[in-house]
Amino acid sequence: MASKILRLDTVPEQTVIHETVDALRRGELVVFPTETVYGLGCLASRQDAVHRLITAKGRRSGHALPVAVSGYAALKRLVPNLGTIGCRLARRCWPGPVTIVADTSSSDSPIARLPELCRQAVMPSGSTGFRVPDQPVVLKILQEAGEPVILTSANLSGSPPAVCAAEAMVGLGDAPDLILDAGTARFRVPSTVVSVVGPGYEVLREGVLTKEKIERLTAKMILFVCTGNTCRSPMAEVIFSDMLAGRLGCSVEDLPRRGYVVMSAGTSANRGSATPQAAREVISELGLSLDDHRSQPLNEYLLRCADSICVVSRSHLNVIIDLWPGHRDRVTVLEGISDPVGGTRADYIRCAEEVRKAVADKIDELLDEGAPEPLSSSL
Repeated sequence: MASKILRLDTVPEQTVIHETVDALRRGELVVFPTETVYGLGCLASRQDAVHRLITAKGRRSGHALPVAVSGYAALKRLVPNLGTIGCRLARRCWPGPVTIVADTSSSDSPIARLPELCRQAVMPSGSTGFRVPDQPVVLKILQEAGEPVILTSANLSGSPPAVCAAEAMVGLGDAPDLILDAGTARFRVPSTVVSVVGPGYEVLREGVLTKEKIERLTAKMILFVCTGNTCRSPMAEVIFSDMLAGRLGCSVEDLPRRGYVVMSAGTSANRGSATPQAAREVISELGLSLDDHRSQPLNEYLLRCADSICVVSRSHLNVIIDLWPGHRDRVTVLEGISDPVGGTRADYIRCAEEVRKAVADKIDELLDEGAPEPLSSSL
C-alpha cells in the first residue's frame, strides 16, 4: 500500500501531530523531516515496528540506531548518570544537529529495559545515540508520544541520506506508512555525532558542526553579568580570563582548548554598545584590552549554556530569579563591586581593583576541581 503523505504547509498542525502519534502507537513507520536530513522512525518500544524498520533500511545487526527524544529532561530520565560534558552538549545544542552517544547499559536506564530486539537495535554495545531535531512539529510529536522514537536516516543503508520527502520515497519505496513533507531540509548534512561515554568526549562523525565548534561547546562556560555589559562584567571577563590562563599556563586564546569559555552579558544591555573610554584605558594599564568588546543582553540561552553565572550585585541575582528562576542554582554573587558609570577615572580604577579581588577570590571555586576536564576528539 502506498505511503500516506502529510504536507506540513497545508495540513493543520494538530492534525499532523494527532495522526503521527497514532501511527507510531500502531507500530507504523513514519518519515520525519529534520533540520539535517529526513529520518525514518518508529517507537523504540515496538518490536514489530523496529523489525520492519531494520528490514526497510537493510541495516546490518550490530549497527546502533539513534533515538530521538523531546529534550534535555527526557535525556536525563533515559541516562540517569549522564556526565558533565553530555549535560553541557544537551543544554547548548538541543534542539539542534548534534547526536549525543551516552552509556545506557545501567539497569537504571529505561533503554536497558526495552524488549530484546529493541534494545539490541539501539544499544548493541551498551551505548545509545540521542537526538533532538530542530523541527517544531516533530518536537511536538515527540512530546506527545511521551517515549523515545528510533530515528535513523530515511534511506537504504549505504545510500546517500534523503534531504527531502521525495528522496525518502525513492529510497524506501512503500516501506513507510506515513511521510511528513516539510520541503528540503535546512542543512542537508547529517548531524555531528559525539560520544560522551567515559571521561571527556570523542567526535565520531563531523556533520553540521565541526570538531572546533564541538570543542567550544564542551568547554566549561563562565558568564559574568552586570547591568549594561559595558564596564563591570566586561572587566570581570578579561581580568578573570587572564588569571585563568595564568593558572593553566596557557594563552587566553587557548582557553577553549583547555576546557574553558569566559563571556559576559548585561541584564539591561543594548546590543553592540562599546565600553567607555575610561574603562578601556584602565584595563589597558593592566596589559589587557576591551577595545573590541561590544555589549550583549542576557537571555535564557546564555543562562542555559553557562555552567557558572557570576553577577556583580544581588540586584542582578534578583533579576535572574524573577525572569529565569530555573537557573538560580548556578548563580554566584560577586560582592563589593561598585558601578563606575558616570564617575571619575578614580572610580574606574577602584572598580577594576574590586573586580580583580572578587574574581581572584572565586577562581578556585570556578575551576573544575582545580583543573579542566580531559578532552579529546578524533574522527
